[in-house]
Amino acid sequence: MVKQLPLWGKIIYGVGAGGFNLIDRILITYLMYYYVINPIRGEEVLVTPLLFGIIMFLGRTIDAIADPLIARWSDNLSSPRGRRIPFMLYSSILYVGVFIALFYPPIAGKSPLNDVYLAIFLGLYFALFTAYVCPYLALLPELARTHKDRVDLATWKAVFSILGVAVAFIGGGLLIDALSPHGMVWIMGALGLLLLYTPVLIRERDYAEAEPATLGLVEALKTTFTNKPFSIYLAANVTFWLGFNIVTLNLPAYVQVLMGGGEGDIALFFGAVLGVAFILFPFINFGCKKFGLKAMMMVSLVTFMIFLPFIFFMGQEFIPGISAEMAALILMGFMGIPVAAIFVVPDAIVAAVSDLEEKLTGQRREGMYFGAQGFVMKLAMGISTVITGGLLEFFGSTVEQPLGIQLTGPVAAAFILVGVIFFTRYPEKEVNRAHEEATFGKATQEGAKGDGSF
Repeated sequence: MVKQLPLWGKIIYGVGAGGFNLIDRILITYLMYYYVINPIRGEEVLVTPLLFGIIMFLGRTIDAIADPLIARWSDNLSSPRGRRIPFMLYSSILYVGVFIALFYPPIAGKSPLNDVYLAIFLGLYFALFTAYVCPYLALLPELARTHKDRVDLATWKAVFSILGVAVAFIGGGLLIDALSPHGMVWIMGALGLLLLYTPVLIRERDYAEAEPATLGLVEALKTTFTNKPFSIYLAANVTFWLGFNIVTLNLPAYVQVLMGGGEGDIALFFGAVLGVAFILFPFINFGCKKFGLKAMMMVSLVTFMIFLPFIFFMGQEFIPGISAEMAALILMGFMGIPVAAIFVVPDAIVAAVSDLEEKLTGQRREGMYFGAQGFVMKLAMGISTVITGGLLEFFGSTVEQPLGIQLTGPVAAAFILVGVIFFTRYPEKEVNRAHEEATFGKATQEGAKGDGSF
């Protein structure tokens, strides 16, 4: 009989999310800057902006394809250390190594060699990111078999995710000023590696009871998408992230174009969102346990949908008696409400709907559920970039013509409205009943064994 994961186990599981969020945010924030704007080697740009965008899109495509492949491999793995920990153990050092290597382009100046180098190492980076993150997420429902424990694990993951992002935003700039870009990358890489390895201390087989699955890739994907609650949830979550990514991509433009602020002000507005989200995590944890995951997901979607259209008025005094700057900060603070929920609730929902898999195939394939989600979500991220580009291209992105930037809020809200409609059909009672049946059945079998019954 497996043991229940103690509090220390929940905390160190969450620490891993701080590692990959820290490293990924550093890469997304600084890689393009040091290849396209302020070259990390020499004085000439290393890669043209358009080519950098194309290479990044190809990397994201590799990332999306890798999700179901890694998921199936992880679900079917048979190892003395379990199904998930081996991936996390061996991918971490390679992941951090490739991250550091990306900031060492081979040529000081524009060269086809830099183009090829960037394409190869970005592809490796995203593949190794998936090799760690997909098994890491799949470990959540295996380590925590009760609704309460799953919400706790998702909350600790969210806490360290926010901390990782905060360290990247604040520490990145400070380390560059104190040392150099390369010094920053090495220190952040070392810290990220330490955080990534922390969850490996958990003895997976002591706390997770899961036999290797046997389904092939195509059959596993097909079966996953026939899980109706999962498909409904996924449709809603994709629309949320479409909207959220549109807003995230444009936050610098909101501050600099609509508000007339400087680069330093961007961190202030990011801080308003993340700070409120961090404060609200205990309340989200309580709400999920008290009112259920569906209720908290609906709160997240509806709150985001209500506040997003007000982005259109940023830079104006749209709250009577309050300055434009303070009104914008208040708006960003309210955005922290749905962000807090979206960092916690989806992981717990995927953990819950994966319980239905035992009824469909008699196997537990948590990895494929997170892998299928990752595949769809990463394609959605690419679509959100295209939508953002279209709005800015056709409606304007300058101080003189800011309509494209202003429209991003209402457009994002429209996507989330679709998600709200989808999620009203999420059958939470059916999912909870399946979980209770699975838990009760295992408890009955274990009790029978303990009594010497056959």
